[in-house]
Amino acid sequence: MKRTLNILHYSLYLIEIKLHHLFNKINPGLLIYKIPRVKKWMKDKNGIENTKEWLDNFWLDKKDGYSLLNIVGWLTGIIFLLLISSTIFLGKLFYLKIIFNNYTWICIPLLGISWAICYFHVFKNDKYLIYFEEFEKWTILDKRKNVLLSIGFILFVIVFFFVSLLYFP
Repeated sequence: MKRTLNILHYSLYLIEIKLHHLFNKINPGLLIYKIPRVKKWMKDKNGIENTKEWLDNFWLDKKDGYSLLNIVGWLTGIIFLLLISSTIFLGKLFYLKIIFNNYTWICIPLLGISWAICYFHVFKNDKYLIYFEEFEKWTILDKRKNVLLSIGFILFVIVFFFVSLLYFP
């Protein structure tokens, strides 16, 4: 389970990298950094000479990058959606007399469980960095395969969630 979660985490990171570079190509806000006065201000006040490199490091750094916060949220959300879907599906499958009108009482513990799963298997003591080093040695074909499998898994979780909400006797 630990390796699978880290593969999913790395695949989400690769997707985030691609999306970051795609949005940088169409982002009009980056034109501000091409103004000579802004370049001079960034160099004088902050010591930043190459703003593109600085922004890429800010977003995509493996240790402290801002995109890691997004990935933490996505990974926790995927696990949470899988847990809540399984709970609802199994409750309906075995005709449990649980009141599903108010999901709050079950959502909060499942959210805590999904966060704990992600924390202890991926983020505690930066375990994911060890896996990142291993996964970076993958061939391009392996990276594409795992990203496509991760996207398929995410789509499966979303479909499973909506199927679990359907009423069946």
